[in-house]
Parts: sequence; structure tokens; C-alpha cells
Amino acid sequence: MKNIFTLSFKITNWCDLNCAHCCENSGPKRPGRFLPLEKTEKYLNEFKELPYNLSEYVVIGGGEGLSPYLFDNFDYIPNLLHKINSIGGVSTIKTNGVWGNNASVRKLILKDLAIFAHKIGKVVTLDISVDEFHNNTTGVANIFEEILSDEYLAVSIRPTFVGFNTPESAKALSKLKAELTARKILIIQTSRGDLCVYNEDGQGMFVITDYNSEIFDLGRAKKNKVFTHHQTNPGLLQTNCIQIDNNDVVTMNNFYREKIDGRPLNTVIDSLIQKAK
Repeated sequence: MKNIFTLSFKITNWCDLNCAHCCENSGPKRPGRFLPLEKTEKYLNEFKELPYNLSEYVVIGGGEGLSPYLFDNFDYIPNLLHKINSIGGVSTIKTNGVWGNNASVRKLILKDLAIFAHKIGKVVTLDISVDEFHNNTTGVANIFEEILSDEYLAVSIRPTFVGFNTPESAKALSKLKAELTARKILIIQTSRGDLCVYNEDGQGMFVITDYNSEIFDLGRAKKNKVFTHHQTNPGLLQTNCIQIDNNDVVTMNNFYREKIDGRPLNTVIDSLIQKAK
């Protein structure tokens, strides 16, 4: 099978924002309950044995992918990063970046990510949402300023900007660029639209931008008439996302889903693949 399969953990439904488009039905009123680490280890080990073409990238998301820190659960993310690394995986964390407004939390998160990255010799990617739904410009700018002020952080954490293929997302990215410029952070746009970001001391980083996604009619978006993009049956894709959530439900490509119910992961994914066909 030539299709690529990536693994994603939806560690929680909790998020400090309540975006109208949220396909995950996450929000601040959802319980701060996290997928147990022993389960993530089990699923990682089962995933690496699948007889398919597997991506090395493993995504930590939610809800808010870094929310354990906001519940004083300081060991969760570092332990999960090490479990991902134990199977040869490369970690990406999805975040809204609002925690960048809290100086103590910001410093702790970035320090932990940098320590892990240096220990294993691989960068950690922060997938930061910058779009029309996330009012997070100042927090994200704080994160960038902090990373650029410390070479130890700058060489170990790779930020990316993620948004939608809409004019409003483009405006949100422009707003963030303006805030970074106001802080004397130089931004150079590449020919493909990615960014090179530098501070006055010449410390810099390359930032990947991804603004190709459409807004699908999923989750709370079903109830919001603003959204006109509808997801049809996607079948099997060139790259297929296998998401495991904190209720032990496996979802493939945001469309096909099954409860694990004690079954081996390969059995569940085989069933999802048959549904896609």
C-alpha cells in the first residue's frame, strides 16, 4: 500500500478558546482529562508494527496540545515526547499559542521542549494556529521573541504557522507580521511564502506556513452557517491521518471513526481502511 499513514493523539477536548469552526468540539468547558500515557505507549508500539507506509511524524493535539501545563501537569508532555522518540518518531505539537501571554508558563514550556530536543538531537515542531478564529497574536509574538532571544531555544524549536485558505486567515497572518515588525523582528518572505525571521542580533529561524486547508463542515461548524465547504467521503488519501482521542476512539481523515473497545490497533485501522474503500 503506497498511501502514507500518520499518527495523531488528541490528548484532550479541553481548550482555553471556543472557536466557532472547531471540528474537535473542544472548549474551556470540556473536562481537563488527558489520554493516559500508558495508553499512548501502547498505541505507539502497535502503530509502528503496522504493515503500511508509516510517516515518522507523530502529532500531539487536542483541544490545546500543550494544555497539561495549564493544569500543572508538568511531566505529561516531556514524557509523551520521549515515548514518541522511543519508536523513532518526530514530534509535532498543535497549539493556539495563547499560553505565550503567561511568562512563567511560556518559559517552562519552551525550556522543556528545548531540553528534549537537545537530548535526542531532533527539533520539536510547534504547529501554531494563526487564522481568523484565534485571537492569539500577542501570545504568539511573545513566543517568537522568547525563542529568538536564546540560541538554545532557536536551534531546537521549529515554529510553523497554520491557517485556512481564506482572506481572513491571510489578514491574521499579516497582523502577526506587523506585531513582530513592531518588536524589531525582521521578516523576510521566501518565494514559496514561508518566512525567515530574525531579531536585531541576527538570531533567526525558518518558519513554514501552511494556509491551504479549507474549513470543513464538522463539529460545531455544522451549526454555523458561515461555512460553505463540505467534506464529502474522502476515501483513502495519499497521506491519511489516524487520530486516537482520549476516549479511545480512532478517527481516520476526520471522517471514519470506530471505538477501539480493547481491539488491537491494526484491527481497528484495517476496518477503517475498508470503510474508506
